Amino acid sequence: MHKMLHSMESEDPFEDDDQPKITWHNSFRPIEGDERQELGEDVYSLIFVAPIYGRTFLFALYVVFLKLMLFSLLALDLYRKSQGNFSDKDNLTRITQFFLIPVAVAMQEDLMSVYARLANVKYDQDILEISPYATPSKFALSFLLRFADGLYSLILNFILLLITDEVLNLFLNFAALGFLQSIDDVAFSVVANGYLGDKMESRAELVRDISLPRRRGDSFTNALDSILFFSTCSVMFGIYVFVLVKSNPVD
Repeated sequence: MHKMLHSMESEDPFEDDDQPKITWHNSFRPIEGDERQELGEDVYSLIFVAPIYGRTFLFALYVVFLKLMLFSLLALDLYRKSQGNFSDKDNLTRITQFFLIPVAVAMQEDLMSVYARLANVKYDQDILEISPYATPSKFALSFLLRFADGLYSLILNFILLLITDEVLNLFLNFAALGFLQSIDDVAFSVVANGYLGDKMESRAELVRDISLPRRRGDSFTNALDSILFFSTCSVMFGIYVFVLVKSNPVD
C-alpha cells in the first residue's frame, strides 16, 4: 500500500519529463492576506505558460490570429458599407452613440485587462519554478497580443457605432461584437475541459493556479488603470466630436 501511494505521488501528471509538476501550484493560489491576482483564463495566459514549440502555444496563437482575421473581415465590410460617410443620422441615434462611447471602451475586456495589470501586478521570477516557460519575454508577448486585440476591437466597435443608423441596430451590433471578443475565452474553455488532450488540459490548470503579485508603487502607478481608461474615453469622445463636425459642416 505504501509503495502504491509513493508511486501515485511521484507520477508526473504532464506525462513528460520536461514538464513542471502540478504539486508546485498550491503556493501560488491567491489566499486571504496575500495580495495576488489570477492570471486570467484565456489564450493569452496559455501563450505565457506554454513552451513555444508545443501544441498549446501554437493553438493559442492560431486563436489569436483567427480572432484578428475575423475582425479584419468585419473592418473590410464596414469600410465597404460606410465609404467614410458618417452623416445623415437622426438626433436620437447621435445621442445614443454619444452615451455608448464609454460603454464601448469598457466592453473591451482584453484592453481593460491590460490597463488593470499595468497598474496592479508585476512579473514574479518564482513563477519559473511552476512553469519554466513563463519567462519575462513571454509575459510581455502575451501583454502585447492582448493589447493589440483589445485596441483593434475598440477601433472596430467605434467605427461600427459611427456608421449605424438606428438605435436598435446599435445594441444588436454591440452584442455581435461581444461574441467575437469572447472567442479567446471559449478557446480556453475547450482546452481546459480536455477536448484537445490531457497535456493541453494540464497547461490550462497551470493558468488557473498561477497568480501574479500586486505592484506596490506610488499613487500615480496605482491609479494608472483609471487614468488610461478615462484617457481612452476622452480620445474617443474627441474623435466623435471631430467626425460629427466634419460630416455636418456649418454653412
